[in-house]
Amino acid sequence: MKKYIYIALAIVCAGLFVSCEKQNPFDTQSPDDAPLILKPYNESGTGSFTYNLANPDTPLLDSVTVTPSAYTTVNWYLNDVLVYTGTRIEMCFYAGTYELKIEAVTEAGKSTYRYGSVIVNPYATDPQAPAPSGRYMVPGVEMTINGSNLDQVAALVITRDFYGNDLAATVNCTAAAGMVTFSLPAMADGTYYLFFKNATGQLYGADKVTVLNGAVALAGFEAFVPGSEWVITGVNLQNVASVKVDNTTVTELTVTADTVKLVAPAAEVGAHTLSMKNQDGSDVLFVTSAGVITEVETVVSAETTIWTGPVDLNWDADLVKVTKEDMAAVPVGSTVFVYFEVITADYHAMRITTPWWGDNASDDLVPQIDGMEGQPSPYSFEYDARRKALVDERGAMSVVGFGLSITKITYK
Repeated sequence: MKKYIYIALAIVCAGLFVSCEKQNPFDTQSPDDAPLILKPYNESGTGSFTYNLANPDTPLLDSVTVTPSAYTTVNWYLNDVLVYTGTRIEMCFYAGTYELKIEAVTEAGKSTYRYGSVIVNPYATDPQAPAPSGRYMVPGVEMTINGSNLDQVAALVITRDFYGNDLAATVNCTAAAGMVTFSLPAMADGTYYLFFKNATGQLYGADKVTVLNGAVALAGFEAFVPGSEWVITGVNLQNVASVKVDNTTVTELTVTADTVKLVAPAAEVGAHTLSMKNQDGSDVLFVTSAGVITEVETVVSAETTIWTGPVDLNWDADLVKVTKEDMAAVPVGSTVFVYFEVITADYHAMRITTPWWGDNASDDLVPQIDGMEGQPSPYSFEYDARRKALVDERGAMSVVGFGLSITKITYK
């Protein structure tokens, strides 16, 4: 009996092995399939990724899994420039922030995408100036970029490509550890790539810059006081013909290349829409944190403005100074507001004092405040009798410090 059982098992096993040997793999992919990017995958479903690279020698290194793999090409784009074709990329780039698009396209022309960004950080010792949300420059106007290690910079190199090859201009500059000052030559409107160049010719990425040649408003438009003088500053403003707030158009203006002055129209407290026109009917552009736009929100505030900037602090008492004549309008007991932005610097401090400022902190209106990057803007203080007496005696209120841009001073 056992003999027959063994024979039966042998026959079953043999049949199993024969059956396995007859199963051949087959490919279900077709050149007509719609492409899918299976990896990288974002669990949020947005398909958006950020690659944060430690330094310019750290490569963008990743691979892509797609289907149908046999019929699909993978393209990698930075800032809409094709930099690589293949499923696995390993490339280095200059410091900066780049928009990334990964494209999968089939032989039949069907495609799909993943979007993201690539952030390449500089070495700690490199010249560097992190770009704000918008860095705008005007040819022929002296401009300053704040950053660190900038005393190494011998010139600015401006190119049309992020490889630093398609040269648009080389610009001489005056450099210090925390800033470079320069003036652009005549250049066409557009977005360019900015590089710092040291004395030996080494380039350091400093992200992008937008060049504007038309009439551009840079500051002073954020708020106004109805019935008071309103000063809007910028470049190429000499041909401005009108300022419009909501449906009210003001044509009685005093204009220069860098200012537009008018008596602000009547308006209720709150937000309003502001636009400006040149004599030829073209729009004046407003440079804002949201980009370059032709209409901007402006505000009628309960506060009264007594000084407008912006001015970057660099421990110079005369950079932000409100005279005692201007301060005479500020009643004792009022609240004074100092509006500021934190700029790239080794540290951030502010001191509200007078032109006589020195080592004696008791002479200050507000003693030095370190760690201003942790303070909300605006910074406010009470304008009491002691502070008014100091300003009247010494001729002005001065705001000094480092690592801040003072944008305006108000009171209410």
